Amino acid sequence: MSVDQRRSALIESAYRVIADHGVEGATTRRICAHAGMPLASFHYAFESRTALLCAVMETAVPTDIERMLHTVLPAAEYGPMPDKVAIRENMQRQFHAFYDLLKADPGRMQAAIALGIYAHNHPELQQVGKHMYEQLYRVSSEGLRTIAELTTAVWTTPVEELGPLIIAATNSITLVYLSTADDKVVDAIIRSITDQLMTHVRFE
Repeated sequence: MSVDQRRSALIESAYRVIADHGVEGATTRRICAHAGMPLASFHYAFESRTALLCAVMETAVPTDIERMLHTVLPAAEYGPMPDKVAIRENMQRQFHAFYDLLKADPGRMQAAIALGIYAHNHPELQQVGKHMYEQLYRVSSEGLRTIAELTTAVWTTPVEELGPLIIAATNSITLVYLSTADDKVVDAIIRSITDQLMTHVRFE
């Protein structure tokens, strides 16, 4: 196994172990066991556990969340003359699609949120955690920009300012599901965020 292969396997295993056991429970021993490699081989790929956590936040989390967000944005199906109602309804459907993915594998979103909190509380990881969220904001902003490209809608607020609202919504949906699995509350969050986003739309 090459160094790059070891790194990829350890990154994916760390993400999965964090999903199952939390950041504190993601020891190098447990991660190596999940990856099916001896503990002694860990330092051939990473100089420390902190370096591995950085790699997870820099690569695995943004890639995984981007895949999930693609079910939310960009919107793909509109009629010939889409209006606010059509855009709102389509966005709500896609947030619900995100929710379905979350319910199928809640650990991965839980891991993303846990890593962000853990990074905030550990100075050596704070900058990496901040950059992780900046990447997520960028993905959301690009999705909103694509909606404007697919329709006659124009965002009256820069999409860079609206993108974080998408991540705030997906985080809220995740926390509600992990805490109570209350579909009614999730529905309310989805309605609220889409209604809020629609206040920033006009049509040319």
